[in-house]
Amino acid sequence: MATPRNAERRGRNRRTRWAVRFADRLAAACISVGGIGTILAVSAVFLFLASVVVPLFQTGDAAPVATTPIDASGGARRALHVGTDEYRVLGWSLDADGTVRVFRADTGDGVATMRVAPSDSLVATSFDVASRSFALGLADGSLVFGRVVFRTDFPDPASISEQGSSLAPGTAMVVDGAVVEKTPDGTLRRQTPAAPVDVRVPSVVRGAVRALDHIAINSGYLVAALGEGDSVAVCHVARSENEFTGEVSLSVRRGVLVPRGGAAPERVVVAEAGSIVYVVDAAGRATLWDTRDVTSPTVAAAADVVESGRRVTALAPLLGRTTILVGSDDGAVTTWFRYAPEKGGDDEPEYVSALSQGQRFGGDRAPVTALTASARERVFVAGYGDGRVRVLQATSGKKVVDFKAGATPVTAAAFAPKSDGLVVLDANAFRSYDLDLKHPEVTVRSLFRPVWYEGYPRAEHVWQSSAGTDDFEPKLGLWPLVFGTLKATFYSMLFGVPLALLAAIFTSEFVSPGARPRLKTLIESMASLPSVVLGFLAALVIAPFVQRAVPSVIVGFIAIPAVFLAAAYAWQAIPQTVVRRLDRFRLWIALALLPVALLIARMGGPWMERALFGGDMMGWLAGGAGGVFGGWFVLALPVSAFATVFVMGRLTGRAIRDLAARSTRSRVAGFDLARFVAGAMLTIVLATAFAAVLAALGVDPRGGLMGTYVQRNALVVGFVMGFAIIPIIYTIAEDALSAVPDHLRAASLGAGATPWQTAIRIVLPTAMSGLFSAIMIGLGRAVGETMIVLMAAGNTPVLEMNAFSGFRTLSANIAVELPEAVRNSTHYRTLFLAALLLFFMTFVINTVAEIVRMRFRKRSAQI
Repeated sequence: MATPRNAERRGRNRRTRWAVRFADRLAAACISVGGIGTILAVSAVFLFLASVVVPLFQTGDAAPVATTPIDASGGARRALHVGTDEYRVLGWSLDADGTVRVFRADTGDGVATMRVAPSDSLVATSFDVASRSFALGLADGSLVFGRVVFRTDFPDPASISEQGSSLAPGTAMVVDGAVVEKTPDGTLRRQTPAAPVDVRVPSVVRGAVRALDHIAINSGYLVAALGEGDSVAVCHVARSENEFTGEVSLSVRRGVLVPRGGAAPERVVVAEAGSIVYVVDAAGRATLWDTRDVTSPTVAAAADVVESGRRVTALAPLLGRTTILVGSDDGAVTTWFRYAPEKGGDDEPEYVSALSQGQRFGGDRAPVTALTASARERVFVAGYGDGRVRVLQATSGKKVVDFKAGATPVTAAAFAPKSDGLVVLDANAFRSYDLDLKHPEVTVRSLFRPVWYEGYPRAEHVWQSSAGTDDFEPKLGLWPLVFGTLKATFYSMLFGVPLALLAAIFTSEFVSPGARPRLKTLIESMASLPSVVLGFLAALVIAPFVQRAVPSVIVGFIAIPAVFLAAAYAWQAIPQTVVRRLDRFRLWIALALLPVALLIARMGGPWMERALFGGDMMGWLAGGAGGVFGGWFVLALPVSAFATVFVMGRLTGRAIRDLAARSTRSRVAGFDLARFVAGAMLTIVLATAFAAVLAALGVDPRGGLMGTYVQRNALVVGFVMGFAIIPIIYTIAEDALSAVPDHLRAASLGAGATPWQTAIRIVLPTAMSGLFSAIMIGLGRAVGETMIVLMAAGNTPVLEMNAFSGFRTLSANIAVELPEAVRNSTHYRTLFLAALLLFFMTFVINTVAEIVRMRFRKRSAQI
């Protein structure tokens, strides 16, 4: 009998060595740190994107800088226009006594006073913020044109007085009609104001000038002036200067706008580079005159720009002078622009153009007393009779800034030249503000809802973020980019998922074990192709080829699966002994059928084009002659095929199973083949009936899933992106199918099921969670694809489901516009918003995939 001591010696030592325990704990710690780090990294990316995007939706800020009493500035009792210099050191006012007064904006100390018109003859003024030029209408009907300028130089400290040279950084002083300022870096900067009179034009209108507006153009000025009576004079004043003598000569072309009845005109605005003049009467009706030929103007449009019973109290052009701003006595401000109405129909438009109201900004019942646009942004400042000041964005409708300046009505307001400041004048004081507009172009509505842009016949989704001029209207509708992303994903998944899943089923269930590794490696090697290479091939090889053979390509989508299905049904009719000998050549036989299908497509394409599209499918897609039957027949074929499969499966499925139980293989194969032929005929009949009904109803598929053919289109992108996502879907799906236990296959085959029935009814449901994960990962890959879409889709942000048109995706937009966007903060942050949308879309896809995968896993466990 063994003693306890011997038993202890022979017993197994179950202690784990310290090195093993340490390695196990280290591995667990590394895995935990890696998992937590991944979660934190993804969360950090989301938070960073959100931190960049959130400021887009914030309103602006206006901080008071200085308030200068009117008496201290030496201003007139009534200032008509105000402004500041570029550095916001000097303020100026154009007063009713015909003088331009310049003063320090911080203290109100007078700097210079310049007379530009006789004190008792100035009756109307106009100021063009873009050129900083003014036009003065005098009591005798003549006009005076000039500019407010600030000449900047950097004097030597020795040329300045001792007090000026000893200035502290950031301070300024008045020296000999100029302001000398020491910048933060210690440099002296001198600004000398001037208001030179450029042109005098006598007797433009009869009597005193009651209202006028002007625009500075390359050759001079274009002005509209309202005198006595109801007529409006429009003058093109061309100024030329002799290079040798300096003598200035004027050439004036004059026309007259004669109202067609109605109330008396009260206000005028020159718009669209002088080619349009708006005349607004006392009843609030605006008449738009085409003045491209000044000598013979014509009426282009007319509309009521205020509500009935209301009066226009302020009128001004927006940046670019395509949109006009209308303020009324109830505090409302509206924006108006012209567009070309659509032609067609029974009711022809009365005018060649139409006026549309873009935005309406409600008020607090106090009348609008001042309207001035920015010279850099599409924002404007509105002053009200209760002393309130608002900065508004004309496109997005955003209220950027809203504050109360004083208790008396605002008489004038203006932006600083860089739109970083604001000056407001009322009866008591000249007030200066620091202005931070932030991102006025962006609101949730302007990003994702239709917006009525200048010149458009209706509200639309448009993405056009930049142009070559400052007066460009940014169009930041993200929906075309989201739609393009979804469109690219849809067509690529439509092409890639069936091929990838069928290839995975074939490799897992039907290929011999020896050939399976080689075939899987070959397909997985497709993933090594760079996206830029696939995009290059799509743009320069595949797209031109498809364009030359569109009918054959469409026939190929029908012929290739039809040939393979027919061969599969014919395979069943081969005797079993022959099938066993040919089984190892099954893959090569299938590959040999592909040239046959391509030949059928090549020969059938021209025939289909002649039969369905009058011999010119490209012309038909572009809206050419030909009925709509052919288009609907092509679109109805796949739908009819799925309907036929469903109906015949329900009607004949049980009969096939009963026949298989009591009949020979050849008899069942013959019945199955006959069912396939009948199904093909039924598909054609259904497609024909569907197309005939829609053609009889006059419904045209062009403008929907069909339309004008563009070489780089969704069809090409779907084909090439399908190849990009096939490897990843195939790999994961094949692994999921191969992981199904073999005893399930054996049980099914032992019960009499065929390999195909086993694959469809046993293996697929068991592996469904893995297959769904494969599809979702492929979907995420398609959503984020950039280079293929950028090179093969035309990169046009349009809202069309047309398979033959291009599009732009979120990822491609980021890649294209990022270099340009770094110059513009709003554009830059909008691209970050696009990236955040991509992040959100992939997050939702992965979340849904995980939820569904868990449900499929539970079903598989139950099976």
